[in-house]
Amino acid sequence: MSKQLSLPVSLKDEVTFDNFIVGENQQLVSHLQQLIFNQDNAQPLPWLTYFFAETGLGKSHLLFSMCYLAEQQNKSCVYLSFKDKDYLAVEMLEGLELYDLVCFDDVELIEDELEWQVALFDLINRVKEHGHSRLVVAGRYGLQALPLQLPDLVSRLSWGVSFRLAPLEDTERCDAIIIRAEQRGLSMSMEVARFLINHLQRDLPALMQSLDKLDEFSLQQQRKLTIPFVKSTLKL
Repeated sequence: MSKQLSLPVSLKDEVTFDNFIVGENQQLVSHLQQLIFNQDNAQPLPWLTYFFAETGLGKSHLLFSMCYLAEQQNKSCVYLSFKDKDYLAVEMLEGLELYDLVCFDDVELIEDELEWQVALFDLINRVKEHGHSRLVVAGRYGLQALPLQLPDLVSRLSWGVSFRLAPLEDTERCDAIIIRAEQRGLSMSMEVARFLINHLQRDLPALMQSLDKLDEFSLQQQRKLTIPFVKSTLKL
């Protein structure tokens, strides 16, 4: 079976567990890693996992990391964000129960999309019956708050284990930015990182977009990442 790994083409940085700042989420991270390493059922593990958090806290990072790790372990995997549902057909969910790992992102976005809800419901049933896949679903809300019109789908999602992804402390956000900068060959001090989180949107995707701009202008102008340079480049 060929592997499917559909990651955003704009993903500039390598996204793995190694550069995920764990914070208070060690239990969740360890669980997700174990789903890959224990694929051969050395120990019984839940076949279905749901975790949730507000936008920008790292849900997609964790799913990408799982897929990356699965590929390293020669496991078949597929990632799908429901942000892309308008460009996809529900039929693509058929046969996914044969994959080692199936990851779904942004499940709340199939609100009012009954066809997608039924397709996901059916896939969950097939995954359970087949007994091979690990199914991981991420969303913005806890299970009981998901805006889904198919009650049986919410019921099925509760068959597994559920986690809340806790937000990072400010120091941990700084660490995340510094690590991403280092990946690009940039040297960023803790002082500059603190300046960024204090003057920009605090969610990591927005901070990483700012890092894209700083990376580009730093390369063009051969400038170091100082606070004056950051202020000038980002118009702060």
